[in-house]
Amino acid sequence: MTSSSDCRLLICSRKFPARWPGDIPHFSSGFSLIEVTIALSVAGFCLLAILGLLQTGVTTQRATTEQTAATGIATMIFADLVSAAGTNPSPRFQINLTNSSSPQTVFISENGTTNGSAGAARYRASLDVRPPSAGTKSPTSVRILITWPASADPSTGQWPTKYSGAVETWTALDRS
Repeated sequence: MTSSSDCRLLICSRKFPARWPGDIPHFSSGFSLIEVTIALSVAGFCLLAILGLLQTGVTTQRATTEQTAATGIATMIFADLVSAAGTNPSPRFQINLTNSSSPQTVFISENGTTNGSAGAARYRASLDVRPPSAGTKSPTSVRILITWPASADPSTGQWPTKYSGAVETWTALDRS
């Protein structure tokens, strides 16, 4: 006599008969050598494109960082010019606001301090100050050109001609 649990086991085994290794059909599965070669070629091409974009992104980030720092330096120079009183030079950068003969050059390091020469400086600030004519109430016109690297064109008294990047701004100061 069989119990009910034995019957269930018999029924289950009849619904899902055991398969022997000889009973399994032989299908070839996997990829051919040509398919693998094409897939690797496509993946390699995509990787090269991504690496090219990575280099472009790094270059753009570096240029953006330099432009942001140069804009900050131009803002510091403007604030220094605004704080200058009367005919005195500006307090921080010693920029003469009554001189209009040639561009004034200030060499500035990465942390915003002035340097006497281009050797230790990262940025070069060239300023053209145009004071108003005597007896007029016109504003003082100032052109500020920040270039980098400073060592690319270390000569003073003239506008730089060799540099890898630049930020330029014009401003007017009401000094009356």
